[in-house]
Amino acid sequence: MESFDPDDDMPYVEPQDEAGIQLDEDVVEIDTDRAIELLDRITQDLPGGGETREGQRNMVRAVAKAFSRREHLVVEAGTGVGKSLAYLIPAAMSGHRVVIATATKNLQDQLFSKDAPTVAQFSSKTKVAILKGKQNYLCRNRAQSVSGGAQMSFDDGSDVPKGIADQMRRILAWSNETTTGDVDEIPFEVDNRAWRGLSVTAQECLGRAQCPQGGNCFAELAKDRAAESNLLIVNTHLYAAHLASGSMLLPAHEYVVFDEAHDVLDIFASLLGTSFSAQSLRALSGVARPLLGNDHLAKCLELVAIADRLSTSLEIQFDSNQLTGLSEDCAREITAAASLVTQIIEAIRAMTITDVNEEARRIRTLGPAVHLGNDLARINSIKKGELLFLVKRERDIGIEISLVDVGPRLHDDLWGSVTAVLTSATIPDTLPKSLGLEDCVVERFESPFDYQENSLLYVPENFPGRNEDGAEAAIIEELVELITAAKGRTLALFTNRSVMNRVSEAVEKRITTPVLVQGTLSRQRIIEQFRDIDAASLFAVASFWQGIDVPGDSLSLVTIDRLPFSVPGDPLADARRDLSTNPFMEVDLPRASMLLAQGVGRLIRSKTDRGVVAVLDIRLAEARYRSEMFKKLPPMKRTRDKQEVITFLESI
Repeated sequence: MESFDPDDDMPYVEPQDEAGIQLDEDVVEIDTDRAIELLDRITQDLPGGGETREGQRNMVRAVAKAFSRREHLVVEAGTGVGKSLAYLIPAAMSGHRVVIATATKNLQDQLFSKDAPTVAQFSSKTKVAILKGKQNYLCRNRAQSVSGGAQMSFDDGSDVPKGIADQMRRILAWSNETTTGDVDEIPFEVDNRAWRGLSVTAQECLGRAQCPQGGNCFAELAKDRAAESNLLIVNTHLYAAHLASGSMLLPAHEYVVFDEAHDVLDIFASLLGTSFSAQSLRALSGVARPLLGNDHLAKCLELVAIADRLSTSLEIQFDSNQLTGLSEDCAREITAAASLVTQIIEAIRAMTITDVNEEARRIRTLGPAVHLGNDLARINSIKKGELLFLVKRERDIGIEISLVDVGPRLHDDLWGSVTAVLTSATIPDTLPKSLGLEDCVVERFESPFDYQENSLLYVPENFPGRNEDGAEAAIIEELVELITAAKGRTLALFTNRSVMNRVSEAVEKRITTPVLVQGTLSRQRIIEQFRDIDAASLFAVASFWQGIDVPGDSLSLVTIDRLPFSVPGDPLADARRDLSTNPFMEVDLPRASMLLAQGVGRLIRSKTDRGVVAVLDIRLAEARYRSEMFKKLPPMKRTRDKQEVITFLESI
């Protein structure tokens, strides 16, 4: 599990004289009739506008009512309802600052660049801003200190490889043109190492007052714009970090909208915890060694030795399937690391600084070191309700701390301070209770799309179970036939990366249309290729189950290799099951149903889209719990007849 660090931004400080929108002290009653009138004006002005969506109108009314009454609201709004406008219009009319939090950067950028400005055009008092974590913005001070010569160097003294250095120079050229410094606006793919050399985390930041570029800092300017806004668009990860910091990262606000709310539970569980890797010990040693010099060389070298021993111990523990807690060997190395990191912190603080550049390097080293020390202390003192578990990452075994039950924390620290609207196309029935919102209002608005006419849901008959011999071969045969009938234009979703790689390799050899595979290009680039190449098929896992919007001719077939139940031995899922009286119905089935619905939802993205969803798992057609899953799926026509599917695909 990836986690976002609760300390990964500087505390927000309200300006003494706020130059932007003046926020009212009292509740403003939102006139629902005026809200609907505004919706009609906006939709009629859109390209091909004038379309009336009853679900959207009802959602506007529901959100306006919730804001006016200060009542929490959960909204399940099917694909095509138009939920963004349905919450943005009441938000703009509220007279208060409303924070919009999204689970993905794609939606965050869409809201900021398209949906929110559309509303602002019709609401003169509406000011829109976007705010991201500090590491998303280019650091002018670091950029200024980077050598323009033939060879650059990182803070640890190592030379920057030529290819990375060349890209850093491209980024520096871009920095002279950008007004935001936002990495997501760079018009070419960025290597993480190149961006890392030109940006800082909050721990590395000198701070506005101390930094020579503080008055011209991209991140600080973004905060200034946030202070002047009444529609502030952030990422749910940053909002969770805001809560973890004691509500210090964002401007004061009384309303929040969580879009893509089905992800809120896992994001808050992770971000209210922490994440650790032995590599962070090596990284600290690397930057501290040239800074502290020979006097502390032994400490830095010993920290690397501890990191190596810890990595070995974590591998042994993970391979023995002990996924929670720490073995005696791991705990001993964590304790040794904590002591040594404390000594290095003290040495950095005691340094005699001779120039400004050296002070900047000291701060960029000290902040992460202190944060690392805090992580080690937290690992050594797990609290009630927290779970420490191991996760396998690309290069090593990491340590995660997550909250097993976030409901009590959110109930105590969040829901009494803000009025929240949570919305998604798919809301698990157990979500409000899991988030500590047992008494909130829940509304559901159906999609306006004609699924019965435009789509088929197919589960093959006489198909092997996913764990039976021959299952993978059967999936390959099925995909070859279906993709050929669809003339490509397929999103093939998998629950396992190894299976995806094997199946995609086998299928590619037997079809004539292009095959794209997740991991061969950046997420953004591979989605662009999928949209641009009409006949392409994209094989993907994980994040591609949700957040992809490919309407039109590029996508006519979505395949899902198996129902997305949690894999056996998932420590966090096991811990949540232990808290439940009916684990399957309260933990496993709601999550799997939500993920399945998200995957199915990739197919029909507009009223003219047509296509097939093929779920290659016979449990959806035969298991006793299938009716509970169907409740979360669009009302598609169902079939187990392959020929009917092929005929339908060939007709598109």
